Amino acid sequence: MKKKNVLMLVLLGISLASFSQKLSLNESTNFYEFSKIVKTNDGKIKEKFIKRFKQINLEDIESSEKSIKGTGVTSHLASGIPIAIMYLVKVDFKEKKYKLTLTNFLLEDQRGKHPLEGMRSYKKRWIKKINKKLPEIISNIENLNTKEEEW
Repeated sequence: MKKKNVLMLVLLGISLASFSQKLSLNESTNFYEFSKIVKTNDGKIKEKFIKRFKQINLEDIESSEKSIKGTGVTSHLASGIPIAIMYLVKVDFKEKKYKLTLTNFLLEDQRGKHPLEGMRSYKKRWIKKINKKLPEIISNIENLNTKEEEW
């Protein structure tokens, strides 16, 4: 009986973890975003994020006393056409925790840049495709202990 309960808890945890890494519409900003709050005891977390942002080639990196942000890009093929998916990464710092936010998703193809929120057709498909890539993007950003020579 106990083994069955433990197995059910593990499965519930896995399903909640995969469900939680999805874009949602922020009602106050009207942008699709992903955010999570992480507790940490690392006193040098901000410096590690600055280093990591540079390692993974985020562009337009800006740092202030309580946050850091940069622009990330990932690619996707749609019907053989390369599409760049651009997004804003922001990390806000408070004592013993940080908040990671990904927002301002833009799709760029040969016709220009298209905000996810402004798309009329195919928006649900693109959200689904971005949600598939989201765990990989988040893991890449939060992999703070990777050395430059390993990257």
